[in-house]
Amino acid sequence: MANWKKIRRQFKAFDDSVYLNTAATGLIPDKTLDLVNDMYQAHARRGASVAEEWAAGMEVIRTDVAKLINASAYEVAIVPNMSIGMNWLAMMLKSSGLEIGYVNGDFPSLISPWEIQGYTSQKIQAKPNGSFSYKKLSKLDTGILAVSHVQWHTGFKLDLKKLKKSKPKDQILILDATQSLGTSHIDVKKHGVDIMFASCYKWMMAGFGSCIMYIKKDLLDKYPSKYCWQYRAVAEGHEAFPSARRFEIGHERHDSFYRLGTSLELLNKISIEEIEKRVHKLSDYLYSELIRNKIKIISNYKKEFRSQIVIIEGDFNTQLKLEKKGIFTSFRGTGIRISLHFYNNKRDIDSLIREILRLKSSKH
Repeated sequence: MANWKKIRRQFKAFDDSVYLNTAATGLIPDKTLDLVNDMYQAHARRGASVAEEWAAGMEVIRTDVAKLINASAYEVAIVPNMSIGMNWLAMMLKSSGLEIGYVNGDFPSLISPWEIQGYTSQKIQAKPNGSFSYKKLSKLDTGILAVSHVQWHTGFKLDLKKLKKSKPKDQILILDATQSLGTSHIDVKKHGVDIMFASCYKWMMAGFGSCIMYIKKDLLDKYPSKYCWQYRAVAEGHEAFPSARRFEIGHERHDSFYRLGTSLELLNKISIEEIEKRVHKLSDYLYSELIRNKIKIISNYKKEFRSQIVIIEGDFNTQLKLEKKGIFTSFRGTGIRISLHFYNNKRDIDSLIREILRLKSSKH
């Protein structure tokens, strides 16, 4: 069993605040701060020689990422952010002539690159509370389906097993796991995911500058592409990398890889299964307290569609008032977004509920 109190002490934010905003930006543990300091100290003293050592270690981290999602290292790239990776992907698949389907209002990085490249698209409309059905998704008769595992502005979560069963068999599934990887077990082979992105500054707690990009080997082989001269590829005897590394353009980003590696160590030490149980337990407690105290839940879905993100009634002014009390959330159009990670506890939720009730009573 994980020692949650001890783990929580690795995150400085809880020294003086209640942090319920991982859906915006995840906290980084103390070990990551130490790592970055050590890397820059080594850079200052050793320059190029230490950079070569880091390059070798990056491939170990790539392998660890692949293990996390049950892929091969050949199928994994670590790109600076999802927007860059998605734009390269849209260019790679353009020769396919396939249409793309998506949910209207899904995250812009998932949709806009395809529109920019002139893909023909179909879309479904979600309900006002952000929910939609697998049946609706299955009616998107397109060669590509792009969808978020967890919707960023509502917390609506898809069951990947049911999604696999409901969608057309030959449809390429692109999954945005930015709002779930790090709290949910994702097996790209078992769940039928062909392409996946997960920015690592949220639930993966790796800071800014890294995004996991998985592409099934069959697709890499079917759509070869070359975007930029890569000295590592040339050094290894390739004109361009045939693997997913083709998307890692420009200088190697050692520190972003190593920050991700540190987060993976922590996640693996606890285990994704334990984290998932912890987050579900906290989410259930949050729902029960909101209902008990008659606080309106905007994202009030059936349990199978719930995630660690919960939207309650409130506006931007509510967010600012909570911040003044050291309680960090986000206003996202429809209400106040509360997001829970394993480093949160019931006391965080209790503090939030007390302050919301105080704000409500002060209006009357």
